[in-house]
Amino acid sequence: MVLKGLLFKRFVSGSVVRRSGTVSNKVLFGVGAAALTASLGYFSYKFVYGNGDDELSLDKFTRYRVSYKKPIDGSHFLMELTPVVKQRTNLWLKLESEKLWSVEVKQPEIMVARNYTPLPLKYDAQSDDIVPLKDGDNAGGKLFFYLKQYPDGEVSRWLFKMKEGDQVELRGPITEYELPRDSDERKRDRGFLFDSKTIKNHDVETFRWRPFDISFYAAGTGIAPALQLTLSEDPFKGKLQLFYSCKQLEELGPLAKYLELLQQNGRIELNLYESSKGNSLRKDTKKLLDTIPAPSKYVPKATFKSNSNASIISPVLSLVCGPDEYISTIAGPKYLQAQGQTGGLLKQKGWNEENVYKLS
Repeated sequence: MVLKGLLFKRFVSGSVVRRSGTVSNKVLFGVGAAALTASLGYFSYKFVYGNGDDELSLDKFTRYRVSYKKPIDGSHFLMELTPVVKQRTNLWLKLESEKLWSVEVKQPEIMVARNYTPLPLKYDAQSDDIVPLKDGDNAGGKLFFYLKQYPDGEVSRWLFKMKEGDQVELRGPITEYELPRDSDERKRDRGFLFDSKTIKNHDVETFRWRPFDISFYAAGTGIAPALQLTLSEDPFKGKLQLFYSCKQLEELGPLAKYLELLQQNGRIELNLYESSKGNSLRKDTKKLLDTIPAPSKYVPKATFKSNSNASIISPVLSLVCGPDEYISTIAGPKYLQAQGQTGGLLKQKGWNEENVYKLS
């Protein structure tokens, strides 16, 4: 099976400022701006939305302010960023759930930028809770993040110290990985995210084409791309076999409930490794190896059949996201933006460079 460069597109971002822990590469990003007439409508529009220079893009940094920040523990925290000028573009609709994407956050004091993965969530002041974005809603361009400060992380430590009302600058969106999309496929429901009392019978879901499955290996905040993929509007159609390593699930704070909802509704199969409970991936390498499936063949436009075998996961792709040591254990070392050869546990189960991708 050949995925690289044919079915799955990989992208790297460009930087003017130095990127924390990465090597800068250039990418072309076309931005078109429509001319507006000098009418009253134009001035009203500009007052609300600003001019084209205020839109988030790869060409420059755009100002946001911290509209919500809540620590989960001494290092993990949640942060919502609201654009100083309301955004016209709904990035969730533009990028769709098949694109895993991030934005760069600039630390202006030392001119370092770091990529972070937004989640399709927002803070709801009325309920004092974190809620999913409804279909078609981009909350005016707000971006929500699950973050952790690291002792050697210049940007994460800077963000951890920020207070509500402080400003940050972002650049993006940066497509980290793109899955194939069938434009004529049916939209997938995610109503259970808004009404947890109603659990959808996922066995009756029907599609035009047979969905493919993914194995996702994540540690710590590396779970963010998996949540983006499964919580976004019209989410990933297949099933996610999620191997998640953390000290304890409580590190996710209010986000933990979404893992439970996703599992209850057949969107993910969660394999949880909590080191604080002695269930460490390092200690259970053999057990994990027995759980890892061999790669399956990707067949595009395969006819959909009844979900009678919905519980069987046949992954055609493995995605890995987490600290360097974790990535090395699962799939072999990643060298800055270079993927490197596939190694680790995945290689032992027959996976290779064509069906494994290591996220930043």
